[in-house]
Amino acid sequence: MVVPSPIKLLLISLVIWSFIFAQIPVVYLYSGSAFFPVLTLLLYIVCFILGVLSLRGVSIKSINYSSNKKLKQVIGFFFIIGCIGVLLKIYVGFFKSGIFVAEDIFEQRIENMGKELSGGGVGVLASMLFPFAYVAMLMAIYNYKIFNKLFLIVICLFGFYPMIETIFMGGRTILALLGSTLLFVALASFNKNTKTLFFNVNFSKIKLFSFPRFILKKTIIIPVLILGILFVSYSIDVINKRVTRYGYGNTTLQVWEQKNYQWVKFDKDFKTEYLRASEDEKAKMVGLYSLKHYFAHGMIEYVRLVNHLESTTGYYYGQYEFNVFFKFFRSFGIPLKSAKELNGIVERKAVYQTFWGPFYIDFGMFGVVLIFFWGRFVKRIYVYAKRGNTEYVVFYCYLATIIVTSAFINFLLGSSSYYLFAFLTSLLFFKFWPNNLVLKLKN
Repeated sequence: MVVPSPIKLLLISLVIWSFIFAQIPVVYLYSGSAFFPVLTLLLYIVCFILGVLSLRGVSIKSINYSSNKKLKQVIGFFFIIGCIGVLLKIYVGFFKSGIFVAEDIFEQRIENMGKELSGGGVGVLASMLFPFAYVAMLMAIYNYKIFNKLFLIVICLFGFYPMIETIFMGGRTILALLGSTLLFVALASFNKNTKTLFFNVNFSKIKLFSFPRFILKKTIIIPVLILGILFVSYSIDVINKRVTRYGYGNTTLQVWEQKNYQWVKFDKDFKTEYLRASEDEKAKMVGLYSLKHYFAHGMIEYVRLVNHLESTTGYYYGQYEFNVFFKFFRSFGIPLKSAKELNGIVERKAVYQTFWGPFYIDFGMFGVVLIFFWGRFVKRIYVYAKRGNTEYVVFYCYLATIIVTSAFINFLLGSSSYYLFAFLTSLLFFKFWPNNLVLKLKN
């Protein structure tokens, strides 16, 4: 298992944030003192680390490995469920939410964001089912030697649907979540199925992470660089479409400096260079800045959030963090708080407050206890993943993405939670599915 441990992933996340924050051409503004917010943030981080350290790997009982027959059966079952979800998703996109037939996809997306259950009960069911196609794809990639090429191609067609849909709608968050998780699974698969030598990246005498040596070859580096450039170009294009839609023009920086927007103060040199630049250069400058802001602003938004909220003991106790699960019950008429009511407590909408911000909204200072047990839970998944159990390997790769991005965003929040549901469900299926179940059709 070449994916780094939870604590190393957390440290990598903080290093990435520090690197980007140091070079972003703005000063972030906030009201109040940063002392208490930073204190709570440190408590969350320390309690997570203590939770990880409190559970010894040797104390975790081993579980049986799944036979190839069981792997094929469970992955095939998930694939069927996922296919149903994908087809329902497409149906909702055409006939319910209208996102696939809209003349202006961005406008339709904005309109749907303001609605509760825009896809109806079918939309909720589709959202619960279609992540299984992605999970099945990850498991198939990890065990690709036991499947034929045709099945792998078909399962990838359905498994990639969430990313294709995200690109179609001009989003980035789900793309980053699923793309990073897929990368971790691919590395784990190479480690399991090949004899490729791995290159270790160390800090002092501490091993941070490993990757296959063949990645350093030109045939790999060049396509990876091209994909990286394409993603940056895609991000720039997304931002500039939004800027154009709101008609900011040359006032973009002034608008973003406002308190109800990004609430920053741009460096004078950056402003001067921006105003002198051509339209194409302005688009690149704004796009690259926005991409850096995407990574950097979470920590500051956490400070702003804590200073704004009056209660230090939490508000919703899970409803805010895991709203999508409560939305499932609301679709059946159960009187729970709507997304609009939940967001009413937050002064600054549509911003990220790191991984820890939503926990603070729900639980306040009590959240440190939950984070401690979250650390223990992640450690347990990590240990089973190191032992090579398929369901835990792919689940840990998902958790690894959540941890390595924890300084920027909370990938458990919003529609990303549907993937958490799929991964947790997969653990139950693997636990209770017989290892040598024989499936036969009677004549």
